[in-house]
Amino acid sequence: MTFPLKASASHFLTPLRQVGHVRIRNARVAAALWIGLTAWDLTASRAFADEEQGRAAASWSTGHIHPVPASVARYQDQTLREIVHTSIGGDRFRIRFANTFGSDTLHIGAAHVAVPNSGSSIVPGTDRALTFGGNSSVDIPAGAVALSDLVDARLEKLADIAISLYLPSLTQGETSTLFQGTAYLSGSGGDQTATIDLPGATPLAEWPFVFGVDATNDGDAATIVAFADSATIVSQWPRALAERLVASGMDNLGVVSEAIAGNRLLHNSAGPGGPDPRWGESLLTRFDRDVVGQPGLKYVIVWIGLNDIAGPGTFYPAAEVVSQNDLIAGFRQLIARSHERGMTIQACTISPMGGNTSLPGFDTPAHEAARVALNQWIRASGEFDGIVDADLALRDPASPTRLLPIYDSGDHLHPNAAGGRAIAKAVDLTRFEHR
Repeated sequence: MTFPLKASASHFLTPLRQVGHVRIRNARVAAALWIGLTAWDLTASRAFADEEQGRAAASWSTGHIHPVPASVARYQDQTLREIVHTSIGGDRFRIRFANTFGSDTLHIGAAHVAVPNSGSSIVPGTDRALTFGGNSSVDIPAGAVALSDLVDARLEKLADIAISLYLPSLTQGETSTLFQGTAYLSGSGGDQTATIDLPGATPLAEWPFVFGVDATNDGDAATIVAFADSATIVSQWPRALAERLVASGMDNLGVVSEAIAGNRLLHNSAGPGGPDPRWGESLLTRFDRDVVGQPGLKYVIVWIGLNDIAGPGTFYPAAEVVSQNDLIAGFRQLIARSHERGMTIQACTISPMGGNTSLPGFDTPAHEAARVALNQWIRASGEFDGIVDADLALRDPASPTRLLPIYDSGDHLHPNAAGGRAIAKAVDLTRFEHR
């Protein structure tokens, strides 16, 4: 699922300066978005991780999957332009790139950031190059992540930015994300990362290689991770929560969505016809990479379980059916691993699925009974640090096994954007210390 993103003068930053971990590469005059020309202000290099200068937090991030092998995209001498939406702002920021599932080294020939305009275009005068240890290109080994050098410029909260990367050599899109945003691919013809209108731009269903945007400030900051499945992707409640935090004066908290469609707590994905990696590794498998690896991490909100309950025998093997005790044991592992690292973890109750027809076999009396039982344990166990009662927030009081129509995306399973706002409203902000 993609979301149209619009740029405005308040959606990015006023250019200040860009520094690398080693040395400043270029000094130039850049156009500010609405105050005319502003010179780059050159200063000594500062590493992004310098906690004495400020606290880092994740402003945007996404969970990565490996596409079905037969559908892996291939890029050569082309530029990807991907639009992301920030949560927390910062005085400085960096971009994370990933080659999580790559079978070979990922070579990025150039990477830039800018303010997005309509479609694949960017706002003139807002583009700037990223560097990696002072270099304009970077090689990312299979399974690794690369961090850009610090961009010492103001990143606005709740803003849209365009990240462009040039892939000069034949590259397989083995690390990607589905349904999470807007991305474009240029036609072949050299490095187009700084080009205003991306030539031959084609919208993409996938979102390759860009893994995160991190912001840092001189003040305190922290990260909230939404660890979840497609109900989070469709409803976009993490985005609504970020907006609510800003409106409440808690804009030092970043909110990122590590949600993967079809994801489960216990099992890595494998369809009835064979491996189907599109639905991602399980939460237990990807916890250290996708959650613990976030800068400034303090809080986790987990919303998972429906695919574990209703998926086996539908689009997962029937042999992967799980019991209530299996799910509880899995949640207890997430709780223990979160607490071991000093994080708090909250859980969302599982929302209704009554009337769903898009996934035959999901809505059955047995699955409904399992959903109700799991929700009872989440509410009553006292083992989580907090509860977000999504079931209560979204269900139809006249028919509690169904979503309230105003919160229904249309498939009677996934909440819509209004449902996402209802979930965000159900989050108890007093659970966050950074208020």
